[in-house]
Amino acid sequence: MSFEPASSLDSKGQKSGISFGALESSSLLVMALIGVFFIVVLRRAWISDDAFITFRTVDNFINGYRLTWNITERVQAYTHPLWMLLLSLIYFFTREIYFTSLALSIGLSLATLVLLARSFSLPAAAPFGIFVLLLSKAFVDFSTSGLENPLSHLLIVAFFIVFFRQPVGPGWLWRLSLLASLGMITRMDLALVFLPALGFALWRVRAKKSLLWLALGQIPFILWELFSIFYYGFPFPNTAYAKLNTGIASAEYIRQGLFYLLNSVQFDPITPLVVLLGLAAGFFKHDDRRILVLAVACLLYLLYIVKIGGDFMSGRFLTVPLLLAVLLLSKMDFSRLSAAFTLVLYGILLVVGLNVVNPTVRINDLGPIDSGPIHQWDHGILDERMLYYGGTGLLNARRDEPMPTFYWAIEGEKMRVTQRKVADNYGIGMFAFRAGPQVYVLDKLALADPLLARLPAFRKVDWRIGHFERVMPPGYLQTLLLGKNMIADPQLAQYYDKLTLIVRGGLFDPDRLLEIWRMNTGQYDRWIDQDAYRYPELVRRSYAEVSSLVSEPENCQSRGATVMQDSGLEITLPEPSQAAWLEISLDHNDRYQVVYYLGERELAETIIPTAFLPDPGGISTRTLPLPAKASAASFDRIRLFPYAGEAPYCLGSLILR
Repeated sequence: MSFEPASSLDSKGQKSGISFGALESSSLLVMALIGVFFIVVLRRAWISDDAFITFRTVDNFINGYRLTWNITERVQAYTHPLWMLLLSLIYFFTREIYFTSLALSIGLSLATLVLLARSFSLPAAAPFGIFVLLLSKAFVDFSTSGLENPLSHLLIVAFFIVFFRQPVGPGWLWRLSLLASLGMITRMDLALVFLPALGFALWRVRAKKSLLWLALGQIPFILWELFSIFYYGFPFPNTAYAKLNTGIASAEYIRQGLFYLLNSVQFDPITPLVVLLGLAAGFFKHDDRRILVLAVACLLYLLYIVKIGGDFMSGRFLTVPLLLAVLLLSKMDFSRLSAAFTLVLYGILLVVGLNVVNPTVRINDLGPIDSGPIHQWDHGILDERMLYYGGTGLLNARRDEPMPTFYWAIEGEKMRVTQRKVADNYGIGMFAFRAGPQVYVLDKLALADPLLARLPAFRKVDWRIGHFERVMPPGYLQTLLLGKNMIADPQLAQYYDKLTLIVRGGLFDPDRLLEIWRMNTGQYDRWIDQDAYRYPELVRRSYAEVSSLVSEPENCQSRGATVMQDSGLEITLPEPSQAAWLEISLDHNDRYQVVYYLGERELAETIIPTAFLPDPGGISTRTLPLPAKASAASFDRIRLFPYAGEAPYCLGSLILR
C-alpha cells in the first residue's frame, strides 16, 4: 500500500485526478457518513461514573456552593476546567445534567467531524477519515460518556487546521497559542499534543516579538493556573496527586501502559491500526515538516499514555492519538489509489471493525450485552460503557424514572434522604451527585480527598490503574465527623492542620497564602511517614529469626514459616554486610521481589520467579546470585515483597552466602 502526500503533483505541476470516482469525493458521501455516525452515537450514548464527579462540582457551582466538590472545602476533583465551565454555563439554564451533557457531547462530536471533513487536503480522504472514526469503539464511545473527550477533539482539530492552513506570521503564532491554551485548560496533558507545533511555529516566525505573541495566547491558561493556585491552593487537579503519588515504580506504570495498548489491539483493533498507519504516513511519507511535527505529537502522546500506565477505561486515552493519526492520513492523496484497491481497503477495515466484541455498527438489536454487565478484562481495564449502559444509556432512559438508574445513584439518593453527615462509596460519581451537597462524601480512592491524595497508596499485589486505595489514618473519620483534628499520627495531624488552612481557610488570609507556598514547595512532606501508609502490614523480622530454619516447611501454615501480606516482609541485618549468593525458600507458586537497602538508600532489586512445581502449593528453596550493585556494596536491610500470585505469601528461610 502506498500513500502520496497531498501536495503530490504530476509532471505538469497539477494535482492528479481522483480515480475512485465522484461519489467518494463528494460532500454527499461525507454527509451520509456523518449522519450514520450521529445515529450510531445516539444508540451508544452513555455517561460514566467519573463524569458525575464533575457534575457534582457543576451542581454546587450553579447552586451557590462555589467551585467545590464537598461544599466545606475547596478541592479540584475534576481534570478538565474548560469542560466543567462549559457544562456549568448550559446547566445554569437547563438545571438538568443528564440530557444536557449528552446533547453537548454529541453536538461537539458532530462539529468535530464537520470541521475535520473540511480540513482534508483532498476530498477523497474525507470519507476515509470519517469511516475509521465511525468504526473505532474508543472514538464512538467517548464521543459521549460525560467526559471531556469531545471538547478535546474539537480543539485539536481546530488547532491543526490553523497550523496547516493559515499563513505564517505573528497572528498565526498567537492563534495557535490561544487554541493550545484552551486545550490545556480542557486537559493539561494535551500540552504534549500542542508543544511540538508551537515550537515549530516559534522557529518559523522568528520575529522579535514571537515570544510575546506566544505568551499572549497563553493568557487563558496562565489565568486559570493563577486562579487554581489561589483558590484551590495547588496548580494541578487533586486527581493528579491521587493518581501519581502512589509509591508504584515507574517500570510498573510502563508495564501497565503497554498492557493498555494491547487491550486496544485485542478489543478495538481499528484504533491502534489507524494510529500505526498515521504514524507511518507521518514519518515515512511526507514532504512537509509540519506533517512530521504532527507525527511527533502523536508519538509523544502515545509514549505519555504508556508512561502513566494508561487508564482503567478501555480506549479512553487513545482517542487523541487516533484523531491525530486521522489528521496525518488526511494529508495523503487517496485519489492515487485505484477504485479496486480502495474498495478492498474499506472492506478490510469494515471486517476488522465488525469482528470485535460489541462493534460500533450493529444491525441487530442492542441485546443483553448492552444492558450493563461488568466486562472487565485483564490488568484491571474495563469496558466502562458496557458496565454503565444499563443505568446511564440513552436508549434505556424512561419518562417516569430520572437518569441515571445505576445502583450507585440509588444508594446516593438514600443518603440524601437520610442526610448522613459523612458517607463513603467505592464509586463516588453518581453516588455523591445524588447524595447532594449536604452529605460529605469521603473518597477512599483519594480523587476528591485532599489529605488522602497526598498519602501513598497502600501496596497491593493486584493493584488496578486509576484505583489506588489509601489507608484511612486513625482518627481521620472522627475528624470529618466532629470538625476537630482527631488524627492519631502527630506529624500527619500537623500536616492536616496546614492543609485545612489551605482548603478551608479564608481565601485572603495571609497565613493561608504562606502555607500554599510552603506546601507546594514540599516543606511539609517530611511529616508524612511514607512507609507507614505505603506498607501498613509490613512484617519485620531480624536476620537471626529467618536464617535459623534447617528443615523446609511443607506450606505457609507450617510451623516456622513467616506469613506476609501484600505489604511484604522486612529483614534487618545486625550490621552492614556483603554477600554473593542468596539461599531462600518461598511459596513456589508465587513470584517475589527482593530489594536491598543501606539505610534509606535502595541499592538493587531482583525478581524471584515461581518454581513451576506442581500443586498443591508448598515451599521450595532456590539459590540465586545477588545483583551486582548489592553484592559489591554493603546492605543492612532486605525487603521481600509478593510480586504476583495469591495470598497467603510466605518465607521459609533466608540465608546469605
